[in-house]
Amino acid sequence: MRRMITICAAVTALASGAAVLQLKLAVQEKAEIVEALAQQIHEDREAIRVLEAEWAFLTTPRSLQEKSIRFLALMPPSAEQVVTDITRIPFRPKGIEAGEDPGVLLPTKAQPEENKKHDKTDKDRKGQSL
Repeated sequence: MRRMITICAAVTALASGAAVLQLKLAVQEKAEIVEALAQQIHEDREAIRVLEAEWAFLTTPRSLQEKSIRFLALMPPSAEQVVTDITRIPFRPKGIEAGEDPGVLLPTKAQPEENKKHDKTDKDRKGQSL
């Protein structure tokens, strides 16, 4: 009987030791994964910081102007291109209307009436506040 208890205790001790060792290895593996992820996060943040600095440098007004001159062949308007007389602006011929395309940003007939209503309420509010 005594021998049986000793054998049972030894088997239990070996099984618990093996379980603790397996748990330790699993925890170490998870810790390595977490450490690798933390390192990757640090590297990504550093890369983002570098890219933001590069973006800020590349989008400075001077840099953009130089690139537009070099690649787009765009120049600032000359004095001859500036319209000083409003009557020289060409207008759309009568009878040609813009379509009902939602991408066209032209006022429709309903919008001016709504704007007038809003203007009146704004004037009323201003009159009340004075």
